[in-house]
Amino acid sequence: MKYIVRFNTLPIGIYNVISNNCVEYAVDKDQLRKLEKEGIELNPMLKKDFTGKAFPFFDNRISNSKRFEDVSIGYHTDPFTLEEIK
Repeated sequence: MKYIVRFNTLPIGIYNVISNNCVEYAVDKDQLRKLEKEGIELNPMLKKDFTGKAFPFFDNRISNSKRFEDVSIGYHTDPFTLEEIK
């Protein structure tokens, strides 16, 4: 499954679950520069491309949100959401 990662409404990257033990996170560096110009500093782990077994920051949001029907993927406590690409 593939997801667009958003900070508020701004797409900042793509999160791709390739298999049970492989994920990829590709950052949109142009969008991150826009956030930095606005004075918004993200956690360093969200500013780098990643390939590996798991990325708990996104994995937890996906698994917790999928327990409920018709709920966006994310937490009400922060501005990050994931939108599944179909």
